[in-house]
Formats: sequence, C-alpha cells, structure tokens
Amino acid sequence: MRRLAVFVGAALVFAGCAGSAPPAGTPSTTAMTASASSSASAGPSVAADAWNQDLDQLDREVRAFHPNPFTISPESAWVAQLAKIRSTIATASEDEQLVQLASLVGLLDTHSGVGPPTPLQAYELLVYPFSDGWFVIRAKDPSLVGDRLVSIGGKDVADIEAALRPLVPADNESGELDGLQGLFSYAAFLHGAGIVGDRAKPGYALERSNGEAVTVDPSAVDVSAWEDELGIVGHLVGDAPTAVARRTEPVWTQSDKKRKTFLISYNDYTEDDLQPAIEQMRAALDDKSADRVVLDMRYLRGGNGSLADPLISALTGDPRISRKGGLVVLIGRENVSAGTVVAGAIDRGTDAVFVGEETPARADNFLCECRDITLANSGYVVTVPTVTLRNGDSRDSIPPDVPMKLASADFFAGKDPVLDAVLDDRLP
Repeated sequence: MRRLAVFVGAALVFAGCAGSAPPAGTPSTTAMTASASSSASAGPSVAADAWNQDLDQLDREVRAFHPNPFTISPESAWVAQLAKIRSTIATASEDEQLVQLASLVGLLDTHSGVGPPTPLQAYELLVYPFSDGWFVIRAKDPSLVGDRLVSIGGKDVADIEAALRPLVPADNESGELDGLQGLFSYAAFLHGAGIVGDRAKPGYALERSNGEAVTVDPSAVDVSAWEDELGIVGHLVGDAPTAVARRTEPVWTQSDKKRKTFLISYNDYTEDDLQPAIEQMRAALDDKSADRVVLDMRYLRGGNGSLADPLISALTGDPRISRKGGLVVLIGRENVSAGTVVAGAIDRGTDAVFVGEETPARADNFLCECRDITLANSGYVVTVPTVTLRNGDSRDSIPPDVPMKLASADFFAGKDPVLDAVLDDRLP
C-alpha cells in the first residue's frame, strides 16, 4: 500500500485522484509534500510588492485552471480573504505566511492544497477524532496511546478546531475531519495559527483512562521520519480491529457461510489482487454459501480509479448483488477522490445500503490531473484540480443510509461495531 505523505489540505497526499497515476507521481503530491517551514520565527523574506505579485498570480491562475473555484465558498469570500492577507502577509513570519495562504486556499475544495518550499515537521504523535473526542493513536512514547487530547499550548480542543478548520480545503464535514487530523501534529500550522507559542514546547495536555493528567512536549521531526517512526499508513492505524490492522493489504476476503455473507475488504487500487477476490465472490454466490455481499471500503483513499472498474462492474452487473438486500457498503471519511468516485458508481448502479460516514468529496467529484501553481517570488506551491467528474450529481458527498461513527472505547478495545452490525444484520 502506498505510504502516507502529508495531511495538508483535506486529504492525505497519497489520496491521489481518479484516473491518475499513484500519488507519488501526481502533480498534487509536489505541492503538498513540499510542506511547512521548520523555521520557528524566521522573518519575512519576500517584500510586499513581490507578495502582491504572488497573490495576483495565485488569483489569476486559480481562476484559469480550477474548473469551478467557487463551488464550496462564494467568490465574495475569496475576494475578501485575498484582500485581508494581502495587507499582512509580507510582514508575517514564515509559519504565519503558511497559515495565511492556507486560510485562502481553505475556501476551495478537497483536491486543493498549499505547501511552502521547505520541509514540514510533525510532532511525534498522531491523534484521531473519534465520535467522543480526539485521542492519541500513535506516539513515539507508546504509553500515550489511548490518552484523550485535552489541549495544545493551553488551547482546548474546541478552540483548536475552530482555529484550524478555516485552513482545510474541504467539500464537507468528513473532508474537514480528514484534513484537520494532520494539522494537529504539524508544528508550522500550530505555531503559525498561534496555538503553540514555542515550537520546542508545544504542550500537549492529555488525560489518561484513569483520569490522570499529563502534559508532554514531543519533538518535531521531518514528515518522512514521522511516518516511518510511527508506522503511519493512513488516518486510522492500529493493531486492531481487523479491518484497520489489515488496511495495508490491497484486497482481502472472508466467506461467512453461517451468515451467508461474502466480505470484500478493498483498501487499495490493484490489478493483481482484485480479480481473484471477484472470482471468489462469484463462486460463493454460485454455490449458495453466500446470498449477499459486504464491501468494506472505509480505508480506500484515492489513486488510479480505473483499476476499480472490474469490481464496480462485478457489483453493478450481477443482479444477485445489485438487488435490494444484496449488497452493503461501508464508507468513511478516508474515501477521498477516487474513493468517492468508486462509492458513487456503486451507489448509482445498485440498491446497496451504505453504512458509516459520508465521503469527504462531492458526488460530482473534482479530479486530477491537478495543477501546481508555483508562486514566482515566495516559492509556495498551491495545487488545484483541473476537471470534474461531470456526472450531474449535485450532492456534496455520498452519504450513508445508516450513519455510524467509531467511538474511542470500541477502537482501543479492538472492536469494530460498524462491521459487526452489518455482518450480524442488526443495523439500527
């Protein structure tokens, strides 16, 4: 499975786009992995007139290349925010400049993003927003895993969310959650937004399961080291439950003869592993060991969406599956880009019941090829999509028929109540 890169924007960089090559080679990767400055307090390096030129260039090229830049936010909001940062960005620190540009790009969609020309650093932990709050799911100090996040830099979680949400370009609430997660670790964003005063002492205040309070100052390391050190391969990572633990497997299946259900867990775009899974599914339906299919695609992000076509065809073209009661699909906030395209195609082609969280991208998805806009003077890079799916579906997501979110207690206990409810046929 492709590695996680950066959370700048509403999606992981490895999300990629429908019909594109794997993200390591996509235009959007260049912008979003060239992330925030590791300088804590560097002064302005570009004069005001040069910044004006850069902002003029950004405005001009966003309008020229983005297929509809004002779908998410009105043009008036873009014009107002552009004028606001024009008056302050030249005298801001580098971290503040990143945040100010992000506040403008944050008015765009899930496929957009911003990154300055120097490497991003991340604090050595990863938190995740469950239904009941933010909790540590990975940390260099493993004793912190399972702790609830109370505050950073003395700012409580609600205030942090309020400060960071405008920096996340997103189509909807799931897209915001998808993008917010990384910003809770990125030193430049936390410092530039005024959440952390001293980058060396971020002050993560945590509450342990026994009620004990602890405050830690994790070190900040380059993003590549952060990913490798913490084993970050997606937004939700862990040794359990099974669907999370096996998310690095592109495709895996399970035949449950007792419940007459065939499960396909589809996590990545692949040619080699998909066809055998489809054949196993058809065999289970043929021999009557299964009379319904469950597709778990909660951890399918973006990528080359055309590689999913055989699965889409198998699900939509078989009346035993496409009928009412024949298919249940688990979706979630990680289904960026091509993930939403796959969910949408199945939604339109079957009577499937969708369970989980809404997809983070619009049903009529913005897509890459994406355009990297390199600002001539400052070197910042803004990425925007250049096409849309053009399917006429005006919904801002593929929504679940049965909304279900994951609670921290279930996750840390290794439980998967969403999948269990589907397999046991006891949806609320």
